[in-house]
Amino acid sequence: MADLHLLECTLRDGSYVIDFQFTERDTMIIAAALENAGIEMIEIGHGVGLNASAAGKGKAAATDEAYLRAAAKTLKRARWGMFFIPGVGRHEDLDMAASYGMHFVRVGTNASEVEGSREYIEHAKRLGMFVSANLMKSYTMPPAELAEQGSLSAQFGADVVCVVDSAGGMMPEDVRAYIQAMRGAIDVPVGFHGHDNLSLGIANVLAAIEAGATYVDSTLRGMGRGGGNPATEILVTVLKKRGIDLGVDLNRLMDLSERMIKPMLPAAGIDPIDITSGYAQFHSSFLKTILKYADSYGVDPRDLIVAVCEVDQTYAPDDLVEDIAKRLQAQSAAKPKGSSGALDIHVDVSAGETTPATLAQQVRTEAKKRGKRSVINIVAAQRRSRSAAISPFIQEEFDYVIGSLEIGDADQVEPLIREVDGIVDVLLVDANPREFLPETLGDMSRRIAQASRVFTYSDAELWARTVMYELKALPTQLGAPVVIVGLRPEATHLAAHLADQGIRIILSGAPSSDLDSTASALRALAGKQSRIEVGTDLGAAAAEATALAAFHTDRPLIDREVMARVSPEAIIFDATIGSVEQDAIELAVQRGIRIIRPDMRAAMAGELAAQLGTAETTHQLMGRGEIAGYPVVAGGLIGALGDVVVDSISKPTRVVGIADGRGRLLASTTGYDDRVRTVESALAGRQALLQT
Repeated sequence: MADLHLLECTLRDGSYVIDFQFTERDTMIIAAALENAGIEMIEIGHGVGLNASAAGKGKAAATDEAYLRAAAKTLKRARWGMFFIPGVGRHEDLDMAASYGMHFVRVGTNASEVEGSREYIEHAKRLGMFVSANLMKSYTMPPAELAEQGSLSAQFGADVVCVVDSAGGMMPEDVRAYIQAMRGAIDVPVGFHGHDNLSLGIANVLAAIEAGATYVDSTLRGMGRGGGNPATEILVTVLKKRGIDLGVDLNRLMDLSERMIKPMLPAAGIDPIDITSGYAQFHSSFLKTILKYADSYGVDPRDLIVAVCEVDQTYAPDDLVEDIAKRLQAQSAAKPKGSSGALDIHVDVSAGETTPATLAQQVRTEAKKRGKRSVINIVAAQRRSRSAAISPFIQEEFDYVIGSLEIGDADQVEPLIREVDGIVDVLLVDANPREFLPETLGDMSRRIAQASRVFTYSDAELWARTVMYELKALPTQLGAPVVIVGLRPEATHLAAHLADQGIRIILSGAPSSDLDSTASALRALAGKQSRIEVGTDLGAAAAEATALAAFHTDRPLIDREVMARVSPEAIIFDATIGSVEQDAIELAVQRGIRIIRPDMRAAMAGELAAQLGTAETTHQLMGRGEIAGYPVVAGGLIGALGDVVVDSISKPTRVVGIADGRGRLLASTTGYDDRVRTVESALAGRQALLQT
């Protein structure tokens, strides 16, 4: 079909998904990659159009001029343009765009407000631009009436009139009727811009083409406002199956989509609000208003969307939305109790015996379902035990799903590690020495594991950091003392962390000689400004404390007598479980004192992220090389004076600065501007080629 034109909107409509944060560099790289793949028309800029940032429609990552400059200096064959909404954009914005050689502009108005586009269409035509009149929310009037509005657009000088399914709620038969009516009323080409709220985007484009539309829109991976748009790579594929070859290199297009666009998108699946918006033909620009009144009146926003659109599909003014929300609230209150229709479902799930292997498989299964890394955390018990302990909890934190095992004897190490090795991605192993192990658990794990990656950490250090993070997160006054009770390794780690941050600490709960020697050692490490005290009387120290962190060795350290002296506002950490007597816990509950057992999940995920990230930096980012004839370094490697520092040696994407020869960056690149520009240009070109 020689007269069919695909207009690629990722860099415009797709910007809604990332809060309009496509940069000038993104525009250069993605636009160049689209052009290299054979796309002939590319729309760029702020999702709402020219002057949208200045008009308060969301601050974009770059100015209109920066987007224009990026396209003008990058694209050689493809035609490119921007969106324009009267009242947001101005005549001077069109003038600026024309000065950069912009080929086309799309003037968008609500279908019932076409008259407001006249002066801008005429002005754009005087500037020599190809103009598309986009009749937004086309579904708000019957096909014949929309065709009359399209006829006005054509009279104003529009080169193409575009039917717009703004809410993604049209059915293929609807699209067919609108396109046919428009074709019968105007002599200029007809276009179609659709959304995919009901997963009918591609079907609707095909219906538009069959009805005679010759300009159709799409975005990579369907990246767009609301439910997204028809996906470019799928549309090109479907058209090819129908014998319509647009001359697009599909493999390059898919590579660009996979490498550059996929990381920007949220998880797959369509949001329930988007589905409802498609059903009701509700424009997502009014979603904040819906959510505001749905929350105020305790009604389901989906019901509110449907009810509002039964009255007005073009606008959602506050007074209308609030009135309808009140009505829905009253209707809900009038329903008999128990009439919600909720299903009463009982599922009996009986779990078999948990072994290290079954735990590892559960972790792997949950990780795969969530697109995360699977991890088994292996710790050594404080004392010898003839059996390994398996934690019943599987935690999901950030990028990881983590299960935990505790080893109590040297004989358990090899069989247990062999049992889980290769099932999970990572073994995170406690490296603290234990008397019953001939060497550290970390060393043994590295030697035994063959398939899973092994990372080691200090369990004592992690406990201490967890308590410190929770202390800082909770509403405590850290100017008052934190009493650290007991002198286990975790306790001294915590004391060192807090002292290093200038927090006043009191060491207690141990023989005075041990407390004195530990305090002296900590003062030597933390410096003269540290505030480290010794409290031989635990009760007196507890009475003064904002927080107490107790680390026992063989017996509880905080008894009922000590608890009676603790302030009701204080926080107590049972930092190694069993540090607080049962009677003392009961008294604390009676007095409203908070007792906390540290939750290591966030700290453990942070440890994983730090270790994996450092490994990546060392093995993938760090190194020395050459780009465009200039020496480059990356990943913390110290370069010679004048070396260009980039973000990665294996996959560089940007220039960080110029090395000063001493491990830092020069404050200014003056004198090295040519090499910075040359390397930046080479990287941008390389990125565009990599995406295709």
